[in-house]
Amino acid sequence: MESSGKVTSINGKKIKVMMFKESSCAHCSGCGEASKLTREIELEYNPHKQKIEIGDIVTFELADSKMLKIGFLVYVLPIIMMMVGFIISNMMGNRERESVLFSFGTLAVTFLLIHLYDRFVVKEKVNMDITKIEKDNKEFDIDSCEVKKD
Repeated sequence: MESSGKVTSINGKKIKVMMFKESSCAHCSGCGEASKLTREIELEYNPHKQKIEIGDIVTFELADSKMLKIGFLVYVLPIIMMMVGFIISNMMGNRERESVLFSFGTLAVTFLLIHLYDRFVVKEKVNMDITKIEKDNKEFDIDSCEVKKD
């Protein structure tokens, strides 16, 4: 997955980037309702290899394999665990209604465990690699996160 944005600040080996609104993520609510158009993220870079200044446009990429792992963890694993919960409850001799309730309980516990895993076990957030750096020669409207055209 490739995205781009404008560098807003530099702090040592970390830069903050205000992301451009991409058509592929326009439907996603991952940025929250308050920041529907933009999202500021923090990226690491090597100042010895890459010369980045405030105002530069950077393109960064998340490896497809990492994206697939995240997608599996968030979307597929909970459904699998819900089905496993139903099957285990059914094998224990519970009625269908009890098995369904047990499967939803398993789903809730799975989401809780994913949340705890993300919060306490994953020490390092997903790193994105900076693939391209451009000097900003366009004016950028930070409110709408779009490049202004002359």
